[in-house]
Amino acid sequence: MGKKHIIAAVVATLAILVAYSIFTRRAPRGLPADSIIGSDYTISASDIQRALGRIQFSDDSAREYFSRGVLNPLTFRFFKFLQRRFRDMGFDDHLRAVREYLRTIMDEAKAEEMYRLYVKFSQYEKSLADQAKRWGTPSTPAGALDYLRRLQDYRRAYFGKEVADELFGALVKHQEYRIRKSAIIGDASLYGADKEKQINGLRRDMWGENEGEIDSNMRPYDRYQEKLGAYSRDLQEMSDADRQTAIRDYRQQFFTPDVVRRLEAVDTQLAGEQQAETQYRAQEQKILSDVNLDHDEKERKIRELQDSTFGDDAEAFRRREAIEKGMTRKQAR
Repeated sequence: MGKKHIIAAVVATLAILVAYSIFTRRAPRGLPADSIIGSDYTISASDIQRALGRIQFSDDSAREYFSRGVLNPLTFRFFKFLQRRFRDMGFDDHLRAVREYLRTIMDEAKAEEMYRLYVKFSQYEKSLADQAKRWGTPSTPAGALDYLRRLQDYRRAYFGKEVADELFGALVKHQEYRIRKSAIIGDASLYGADKEKQINGLRRDMWGENEGEIDSNMRPYDRYQEKLGAYSRDLQEMSDADRQTAIRDYRQQFFTPDVVRRLEAVDTQLAGEQQAETQYRAQEQKILSDVNLDHDEKERKIRELQDSTFGDDAEAFRRREAIEKGMTRKQAR
C-alpha cells in the first residue's frame, strides 16, 4: 500500500502508550477514577483476549466473525489485516482490491457496508497523523491517560460514539488497564504487598468476575519482571543474602527448575564479570596516575592489563570502551 503513513499514524500513536506502560521509577498518585470507555459499553476480559490475541483471518473465518454484522471488537484487527494483504500498491488500487475481496466473502450489502467503514477508517488514520502531533508525548501516568482519552474522544467525534467504542473499545480499555497497573507498580512509596492489593482491586473494578482472565496470557518472563517491579522497595531494603533468596523465590514462582538454574548461572557469570571489571578499573587507575610512565607506556600497560583481565573478550571490551568514549565526547560538544 503506497500511503505508508496511514499505517504509521496509528502505530506511532499506540507506540507512545505502549512505551509509557513500561514500569516507571516514580509514579504520581491521583489518577482520574472514571474510565475512558465508561460503563455503558461492556468489555470483558474475554473480549480483550479475543480482540487482542492471536488471530488468523481466512475467507471462512472472516465470514464467521462478521456473520452477525460488520461491527464488532474484531473489526479493527480485520482492517489491519486488509491493509497488510493489499499493501504495496497505490491507495486507489488498494481500495479497489479491498472492495473486490469483500464481495467474495460477504453478500453484496454487507460487503458495501464493510467497505464504506473501511474507507472511513483509512481516512481517519490519515487525519490522525497530524492531530496526534498537537497532543505531545505524555510523561506521567496521568498524562498517558489524558492522551488516551483525547484519542478516543477524537475517534468518537470522527465515527460517532457507538462505532468508535466498538472499533477501539477493547484496545482502549486494555491500554488504560496497563497504564493504571504500571502506575501502581512504579509507585516507589509502596511495598509489594500493598501494590498487589491495589492491582487486585484494579482488576476487580475494570474486569469484574472475569478479573483472573486479563493477565492469563502473560509470558512467565513478563510476570517475573512485574514481580520485581512490584517488590522493588522491599528488595532495596533487604540484605544481599535476603535479596538473593527473594529473587530465587520469585523465579521459582514463574519458571521451571531448569530455567531457574540457567538464570542463576547467568547471575554468577555477571557477578564474576563485574568483579573482574572492578579489579581492572583499580589497576587501570594506578597505571594512569603513575607519573613515571609516559603516554605510550601507559597505553601499552593498559592494553596488557586488558588482555590479562578479559582474555578472549579483551577486543570486545576495547570496542565498548571506544564507543563509550566517543559518546562522551559528543555529549561534551
